[in-house]
Amino acid sequence: MDKYGCKKIVFSSTATVYGEQEIPFKETQPAGAEHTTNPYATSKAIIEKILQDKAISDKEFRCSILRYFNPIGAHSSGLIGENPNGIPNNLMPYIGKVAMKELKELSVFGNDYPTRDGTGVRDYIHVVDLAEAHLKALEYIEEKSGCHIHNIGTGNGYSVLEMVGAFEKESGLEVPYKIAPRRAGDIAEYYADPTKAKKELGWEASKNLSDMCKDTAKFLQMNK
Repeated sequence: MDKYGCKKIVFSSTATVYGEQEIPFKETQPAGAEHTTNPYATSKAIIEKILQDKAISDKEFRCSILRYFNPIGAHSSGLIGENPNGIPNNLMPYIGKVAMKELKELSVFGNDYPTRDGTGVRDYIHVVDLAEAHLKALEYIEEKSGCHIHNIGTGNGYSVLEMVGAFEKESGLEVPYKIAPRRAGDIAEYYADPTKAKKELGWEASKNLSDMCKDTAKFLQMNK
């Protein structure tokens, strides 16, 4: 970036840099490799620190760190969506492959968490809302120097079983599942406090869980 005079970057980070702390997660809470519970989160925390140090050492450098919560969904046209090769690592693509009968059933990792139905709770955000957050972040660092961190989430959490139920309702498709042991590194529940993004970026999520499931189902059915 230095070589070609590129002094602005928007970095895709993750809410998992917070580790296990009081929810909702706020940007003022400590975050870093000493708090993370899995290697993915640790890698993101290290890159955040590199960017923050760069912004201190180079006053022309500007960065926006967006801490994503859980992006899902597809464009409402059904033309752009998520269809990973092999076995998906994330919940919604896995639900989709089970619903389309490409996979037999969904494994729900743990049903004994201290949540309303025992399954893990996450803050899911529509991918189109996420894309719009990037545009707002780019505009922000055009005006503001330094390094800026914002949570990009809805502020609401949904459990794995609530996600399954919502997808079945919106798609009319069945999603068989089984309960499996917990995965190491998973935490029970997290969701965003998105106040800072609304205040500073002028951004907030506009789409709900129904939109996320409906648009995912449309993409899958149009692209069998």
